[in-house]
Amino acid sequence: MAVFFVEGGAPAPHVNETHYLAKAKHYWNPDFCPGDAFLDSADPFWVFYATVGALTRWFSLPAVAWIGRAAAWSALAAGWVAVARAAGLPRGAGALAAALLVALVDRGNFAGEWIVGGVEAKCFAYALVLAELAALVRGHWNLAWLAGGAASAWHAVVGGWSVAAVAIVWLTESRATRPSVRAMAPALVGGGLLASLGLAPALLLDRQASPEQRAEAARIYVYERLPHHLAPLSLDNAELARRVVRFALLLAAWAALWRQQRRSVARAPEQAPLSASSDRLFRFAAVAVALAGIGLLIDAANPERPAAAARWLRFYWFRLADVAAPLAVAVAIAGWTARWLAVPSRGWQWAACLPVVACGWHLMARAAERWHAPCPPADRKIERPAEWREACEWVRKHAPADAVGLIDREGQSFKWHAERGDVANWKDLPQDAAAVVAWFDRCQRIWTQRQPDGTTLRTSLAFLGARRVAETAQRYGATLVVTRASPPLALPVAFANDAYAVYRVPRGEEPPP
Repeated sequence: MAVFFVEGGAPAPHVNETHYLAKAKHYWNPDFCPGDAFLDSADPFWVFYATVGALTRWFSLPAVAWIGRAAAWSALAAGWVAVARAAGLPRGAGALAAALLVALVDRGNFAGEWIVGGVEAKCFAYALVLAELAALVRGHWNLAWLAGGAASAWHAVVGGWSVAAVAIVWLTESRATRPSVRAMAPALVGGGLLASLGLAPALLLDRQASPEQRAEAARIYVYERLPHHLAPLSLDNAELARRVVRFALLLAAWAALWRQQRRSVARAPEQAPLSASSDRLFRFAAVAVALAGIGLLIDAANPERPAAAARWLRFYWFRLADVAAPLAVAVAIAGWTARWLAVPSRGWQWAACLPVVACGWHLMARAAERWHAPCPPADRKIERPAEWREACEWVRKHAPADAVGLIDREGQSFKWHAERGDVANWKDLPQDAAAVVAWFDRCQRIWTQRQPDGTTLRTSLAFLGARRVAETAQRYGATLVVTRASPPLALPVAFANDAYAVYRVPRGEEPPP
């Protein structure tokens, strides 16, 4: 818990908390931010909204964020201890393995995945995936299927890929240790019923969209909004090279540790750093890496980025590898560290200090970063975040409850601080196809500025001119404009500080020239 607090305990709101918790609050209270297109779109995470979202009926959003974080980190910590003990780590080594896990996921990922951070649906899903892996290592297959189904209920993608990987691990088991499908049938049915709580909302998202809308939504989702997660080959060469190098190093460590673990078990199982059954963890990671390889092949085979490829790439092929490979490496290094500490040799004991020092450096860097820049992650892309929050606070206190703001592209925390809806922002991507297409059209119309050379520039509202801003606000029903105070817009000023201004939108009159 201490490791996870240092890793994820940034001030609220975290990057995704403005997205998930605002949606969860609107799920229980439709009068929260009425007229917000994102909040009015489909609700894909029913279990999260029904559980964590219920807290918004009694607590403020920051309080719900911290309560949810504590619950998620507790579940993750319990799951991680279960994995560590199943793998044969001695008592106490689980904390070192947890520190290695968060460091390796943060610094070795390929597609930007994380486990510990702000509260959202996938945090609880990953806690159940850890329970699934602990059961897998111990050979409790029925429990693994049930845990995987529960993980899918929280998050269909996270849980679904983990269940697929466990199924392939089951196929690679020897006949002596592999139970039959008939013996596992009740657990498979139970896991499927649990998974339906997450799969049903996902499958129903696009039921009213046309084929053209579904294709365009997939293209927007993959290539316009989330290429860093879904289509990494479309990134610039420098960023792609950095990701490939760090992930290749991680995979090299995973392969070497797996080989050494197998050799140790073959020579003397009782002296191996991990239990013999921990081989399933490495096989689970191998399946995850293979899935990532399939994703890369799909991405590489479609350099023109067609919508057909996007339909496949939107399933997050790289997500599981970003977690499974660091997980296997973290457990193995913790096992070898514990073994080296038990060797009566000063050289081996000094070697055991290296992982501890590396993890300590990572966690101290994370703590120092927050000490020197105590800004909530959701506000880090905002210039002058203190002044931004002041402007949002004015809106919360003085604007009508049904006010809708036209805001700058990166103002994702507007609903959190102002408790008013917004026309759109770049973070709040809906999940259903029709809403995705409408959202992207809004983003293009609001912030895109054509240049004389034919290129486009995404910029602040303040640089677009009063006439265009007023017309855009009227088009989408916004009653307020919140943007940078400089350059000023020729609109009625309701509030201003050194960095941001709140303008009233003219009604029933010609927009200013």
